[in-house]
Amino acid sequence: MHAAVRVFAEKGYHGCRIADVARQAGVAYGLVYHYFRNKDELLESVCAEQWTIFIRALRAASEGPGAATEQLAGICRFAVDVFRTAPAAVRVLLLEVVPTPNAFRAGSTRQTFEEAVSIVADIVRRGAARGELRADAEPTVAATTLLGALELTLTSMVAGIVRGGTEEEIERVKRALVDQVVGGLAPR
Repeated sequence: MHAAVRVFAEKGYHGCRIADVARQAGVAYGLVYHYFRNKDELLESVCAEQWTIFIRALRAASEGPGAATEQLAGICRFAVDVFRTAPAAVRVLLLEVVPTPNAFRAGSTRQTFEEAVSIVADIVRRGAARGELRADAEPTVAATTLLGALELTLTSMVAGIVRGGTEEEIERVKRALVDQVVGGLAPR
């Protein structure tokens, strides 16, 4: 699957073949088909693995120590750090999945997306109840705002619109996200 991420990121989903993935992985062409029926299923597995990692990070932030603002800031930092450590995976998730028909089956995107929104909304709800966040913050809207800001920021980093090639640039992006998105939820 790691080979698939590299090939999808380099050639795009539509530009790559299973043979390219096999060559990158250093395995026989037929072995890929032993594990995956086709390229769609391989992309689906890559995405499921990456979403699982993200959902675990959201849960860890939600269940971890600190005020709601710190938990939300941790989510922002984690997402940008993923770009730093695994830019190919971020590229595939953001640029290859959306335009690919049938990338997910049986509503798994909706279920996964709802889970992510629910986890972040719970952080917002608890933070508002404790006075750490604005009392008038609508938890679901705040959660989708934060997740949407992360998605578009990362997409802009992948596309080179937002600079994130150096440690200093990565830290600047993290500070800006936390300040502007999480800061917008701070009590007035």
